[in-house]
Amino acid sequence: MSVELYASCGCGFRSIEKIMGYLNNKLQWGLEEVPCYVSIKNWVEKSGYLIYCDSELRTQSSDYATIVDESMMIGSEKLLLTLGVKSDKTDARPLIFNDVDVLDISVQKSWNSTSIAAVFTKIEEKMGRFPAYVISDNASTITKAIRDKSYIHIRDVSHTMSMFVERQYKNDVSFIAFTKEIAAVKFKEIMRPSSYLLPPKQRTIARFMNLSQSVRWAGQMLKSFNQLSDEEQHIFGFLHNHTFIISELSEILGQINFVSEWIKTEGISMAIIEKCKKEISPLTLSGSQRISTAAKQIGLYLDDEMNKLTNDKTIWNASSDIIESIFGYYKARKSPNTLNGVTLQVLLLPLITKIDTEKGTSTINFKTTLEHVFLKDLKGWKDNHLTENMAIKRNKLLLAS
Repeated sequence: MSVELYASCGCGFRSIEKIMGYLNNKLQWGLEEVPCYVSIKNWVEKSGYLIYCDSELRTQSSDYATIVDESMMIGSEKLLLTLGVKSDKTDARPLIFNDVDVLDISVQKSWNSTSIAAVFTKIEEKMGRFPAYVISDNASTITKAIRDKSYIHIRDVSHTMSMFVERQYKNDVSFIAFTKEIAAVKFKEIMRPSSYLLPPKQRTIARFMNLSQSVRWAGQMLKSFNQLSDEEQHIFGFLHNHTFIISELSEILGQINFVSEWIKTEGISMAIIEKCKKEISPLTLSGSQRISTAAKQIGLYLDDEMNKLTNDKTIWNASSDIIESIFGYYKARKSPNTLNGVTLQVLLLPLITKIDTEKGTSTINFKTTLEHVFLKDLKGWKDNHLTENMAIKRNKLLLAS
């Protein structure tokens, strides 16, 4: 219960200790003592470690695929995470935590194609076979590592389609003016009465990944403009200067989002790709050169992915959203002190793939976990896989002086 509370409810170790004490008294469990927060921490790490070492995919004979991505800087480190998933997509829904296994957790100061390819080789040895394909975004280091290993590279549908739109608009004068004015009004009005109407936060990196939220906000503001107060109309009146770019972006992004969600739900197959191409095809005849060019590039991308499929019965995954979600989950739970870097808490990631976070249930045999994993195992894994904790190094130096 302690481990499941930690993984599924967002409680801290000390909070769980208090919860267990409360439940012991309230429900009259009759426990002589409840687990302390240190024991709970050890249980979480032991459970994650055992799951990480014994991937279910390794014992199965079916083909598997990998999903790989590199996190943004965590302190002075970068976390390269590799997930495993059954190669054939069978559920008509996007991937969830319980669909994947964490195959590899690697930490370095920086990553290049050679070091990433070495991780791929390590996973091959662990699994005893090659992956059917690898899903990733279009990061150059990962792409080159996949190419060097002669793997089939399935490009993440969201990143790839957004990239084609970015190529057409990132240097466009009207687009730059639109995004600058959105950023300016957000900065200027953040502490004022009109702040409830401010646009959503824009991403600093991969801005085109969530651009549709800002475009949707702008369109809704224009539709509701007459309902605004005089002061609010004065503040947001600049949107009328950008009606053309808002309309154009709404058209292309709306269609891209529709196709992306379709592929995330249904997967990629020859039949699905043909349907997606029919949806995109009208945009190639658009009066806007930018929309037409982006749509043609998307059509070529869909053709390329279709040529990678084994046959007309093949249905593969084509989204790396799940790894983004796992990164987000980890960053929300890790220590806010960036000097800590990546700690043993990262073993939470294999754990959450075996716990139903909505129902709070798991398939973990905790008795086996406690019997087979020792603290020395955790220390050995930490020494071999993680880098030095800068927070501990700092404290040792300052306290010694």
